[in-house]
Amino acid sequence: MAKYVWKTCFVALITIIAIAEIGEYITGTHIPWVMRLSLVLGMTVGMTFLKSTLNLVTAMEGEKPLSGTVRNTLGPDRSPEAPNQDASAENKKSK
Repeated sequence: MAKYVWKTCFVALITIIAIAEIGEYITGTHIPWVMRLSLVLGMTVGMTFLKSTLNLVTAMEGEKPLSGTVRNTLGPDRSPEAPNQDASAENKKSK
């Protein structure tokens, strides 16, 4: 994650400086360095937030739900590869 933040900061710095210099050349309007650095910081924080969110969503998709994989699940969602458990009296009555 630290490498991603540094890469984002570097790319944002180069991009903002290039846009500001081209804009100043074309329009003659100067953008102060404080404004440029605040834009770089904003882009870096925004992209870091989006990357963190993507990492969390990816981690949640990788988790396995407990439904159908626990040994004492008795509902119709039990997976076929789970071993049968006929220890309860309710299972014996339903057969």
